[in-house]
Parts: sequence; C-alpha cells; structure tokens
Amino acid sequence: MRRRVSNKAVYFPFVLHFFPRFVFYDMWNSISEYVSIQGRNLNNVSILCNYVHLQKLELPYNKIKDLSCVSHMPYLIILDASHNQLTDFFGFQPPKNLKEVNFSHNQMSVMTHLSAYSSLSKLNLDYNCFSEIGGLLHCASLTHLSLAHNKISCISGLDKLPIKDLCLRGNQIEKIENVETLRTLQVLDLSLNRITSLSGLQNLHLLGSINLESNLVRHSPFLNVLLSCQPGELAVIFLLQHLTGLDQEKVTVEEKVSAVNKYDPPLEVVAAREHMSHMVYQLMQPQVIYDSTLPSLDSPYPMLVLTGPQACGKRELAHKLCREFNDFFAYGTCHTTRGPYFGEEDGSDYHFVTEEDFQNMIHMGKFLQTMQYAGHWYGLSREAIEDVAREGLACCVHMELEGVFSLKNSHFEPRYILMIPTDKEQYGRRLRTRALYTRTQIDTAVARVDTYALINRERPGFFDNVIPCGTPLLSSYASWLMFWSLLNAGGAFTLLVAYW
Repeated sequence: MRRRVSNKAVYFPFVLHFFPRFVFYDMWNSISEYVSIQGRNLNNVSILCNYVHLQKLELPYNKIKDLSCVSHMPYLIILDASHNQLTDFFGFQPPKNLKEVNFSHNQMSVMTHLSAYSSLSKLNLDYNCFSEIGGLLHCASLTHLSLAHNKISCISGLDKLPIKDLCLRGNQIEKIENVETLRTLQVLDLSLNRITSLSGLQNLHLLGSINLESNLVRHSPFLNVLLSCQPGELAVIFLLQHLTGLDQEKVTVEEKVSAVNKYDPPLEVVAAREHMSHMVYQLMQPQVIYDSTLPSLDSPYPMLVLTGPQACGKRELAHKLCREFNDFFAYGTCHTTRGPYFGEEDGSDYHFVTEEDFQNMIHMGKFLQTMQYAGHWYGLSREAIEDVAREGLACCVHMELEGVFSLKNSHFEPRYILMIPTDKEQYGRRLRTRALYTRTQIDTAVARVDTYALINRERPGFFDNVIPCGTPLLSSYASWLMFWSLLNAGGAFTLLVAYW
C-alpha cells in the first residue's frame, strides 16, 4: 500500500557519507534541505556538490580552504562558513538567491566585485585581513554589513548603499567620512578605532544608535568646543538629536535636553543663566536701595531699549533721541571689552574696559545684564541706569537680541523698539563699506536679520514697536514717528508725559 502523506511536513534525520542531512518532505514531495557541520575539522567539502537543493549551509569551525562546491547550489539562501581558513572572497559561482553570508574569522584580504550578488542582504566579514572596503557598489539589497576587527583605515566603497546596520568596530579608522550618502543607516558601530572628530555624522537623519566607545574624540568643529572623553557623549547626542542609543546605552530625554542646553542653548536659557548669576553676585554684595529706579505703585521706571542686528543704526538713533528730546531721555552707556571703532568715544558711546576689569565687575554684581557677541563682552550696569534716573530722565540704551532676553528677566519693564534692515543685500554692502568687520562678522550679522524677524513674527508683543531701516541715517521724521508712537502707546511712557 502507498503511505499517505499528511499536510504537515514529516522530518527524517539520517546520515549520508558522514554528513548530517536534514530533509523535509511536503505533500507534493518537493525538497528543501539544510546542512550543518560544525567543528569537525573538515578541510574538503567537495562532496557537497551533489547537494543541489540546499537552501541553508552551515560549516563553521572547520579548516575549509575551498568553497567552490557552492557553485552547484543554485537555491542556496544562507551560507555560514565562519571560523575556517578561507582566503578567496566569494570563491564560487553566485547562487541566484543568496541573501546571508558569514565569512567571519577567516584569512581573506581582498574584496572582489560582487555585482552578481544582487540579492545579498547580510554580509559578515569580521576578523579577516581587509584593509579596504570595495566590490559592494552593486549590492542593491545589502542592509547589514559587518567588517569588525580588520585593518581598515578609511571608510569608502559604500556610496548610496541601502545599509541599515554598519559595524566597523576595531579597525584603524581616524576620520568619519563617506557615510553621508547612507540615507537609510540606523545603527553604526565605530568603537575601538582612532577617531578624533565628530565631523561626518551630521547628515545621518535616520541614525538611531551609534557606538563610539574607546576612540580619541576630543574636538568637533561643528560644536567649536574642547571635549574630554566623557563629555563627548553629550556632543554626539547634540549633533544627532534623533539618537535613541549611544555606546550601547539608551539615550534619555534628560540627556538630550542637557546636550542642547550645553552646546546650543535657546536664548531664554542663556538669559536665565546670566540673570541668575548676576542676581547671586549682587546678593553677595552689601545691599543698597536704588530709590531712583524703584517702581511706583502705578508704573515701573521708564526705559527705552533699541535693539537690532549689528550696525543697523540703533546707537546713532539712541544718541539722536537723547539730543533732540533731552528733556525726556538720557543715554545709558554700556561697558564692552572690544576696542573703539573710528569716531567712538570712551564714556560716551561705551565704557571700553579690559576683559579682566569686565569679569571683576561681574563678580562684584555690577551688571544687570551681560552678553557675549563676536568674541567680546557687552554689559549694562545698574549704575548706568541710576546715573540717568537721578536726573529725573528716562534711560535710553541699545543692545543686541541676547541682551533683550536677559533684561526681560529683571524687574525693569522697558519699551523695546526693534530696528530691522528691510534689504539684507544693502545691509551687507553697508557693513562692507564701513571696513570695520571681517567677512565672517558680516555674514553673521546678515544672517541674524532673519533671527530678529523670526522672533518678531513668532512672539507677538515681544517688541513694542518695529522700525524698518534701509538707509544709513534715520531721518528726524523717523525719530518723531517713533517717539509719538511711544507717547500714544500708554503704559510707562504715558506716566512719563504726565510727569513732565
């Protein structure tokens, strides 16, 4: 009688020519085979040429030097020949559907072209002797590549591959390069190398996990900060803010916030830190009551703050207002560590001081607000405002955007007037014409026009008034227009008019 074949596959283990052979018969008697021979010290597997239906072949921990038998396995999908003595890189005719290959722990040194292996998706080449990555550009399905513990000194040969997981651990790589085209990269292991810079990571938008343990990372030009080994972790988190794992540890929300606050803090955070520092320094000094600027029950002490990008005319307009309306305003002179520009006078435009003197004033609690711009310190002292207030006048000052954020943390409630260039090209030409600034300073100043515009657009009421400035000198009409807008806006300046 014929034996009935059920719908379930029947498993028959048996041995043929001392090879374990596992065969699955289904109801149509088609065959799919899996052979595993591990740790048998085999050096000749040519008999496997007869196993034409193999789909999975495992031959680890042997002494095999030749895998030409694979040429006779057109259906092979998975091949594990790790821990052998192979020197030829894919030394066989390519099976059409070969997807996973493990050649780790062999003696290969040269990667030849794999243009015929279009289905290859996982390739493990750990612990070989490769010094260069090559031959993979036509592997259009390759998603997992591991070349750990080889002799690779340069990342190359991976252009536009769909790799999701790349391991280059334990090589001789000094620079992260040629990975910007790996748009699908999600996991990257570069541990145990000689990498000194974080450059090259900034465009990997899908990268979720990276391992940079035991490298020489010290300095990143993108952050412009000096890093020790441990603080470098925050630098990587800042550079790749979408990371979920770093050095085999989960990246927490708190670490991401710390990274941003350390390397690119929002203006509010910087201002809050500065304000807290100045408050503590002031509390450490003998306490004084500043009755000239003490807020009344009805209104705070009146102040006017002109703000805008560098050389937009705010200093000139501040002086102009104080001259034309000297019965109302007086100029509050700030301190700075930069040198005077042509035509500037010490004590009139700024108090020009040394870095040491400026820092001493900070520690003595002299400043209401400070900021650093273009490598120089600027600060508004409490005494500058008091000198004006004692004369019964409103204090008029000018400052950059960072100073505005800082001053808004104090008890003063000035009116803030934004002066913003309407034509960035004309503004740039004006800066170049003055011949006072470097090209970098000019580019930075022009770029900050957009920052001011963004703050004004996204934060209604942050500035009390906006004056477009497109000419070198503001006309008296503009001065009158701004002044009358202040007088008719109510609040502190309404009280000022009533007082006078």
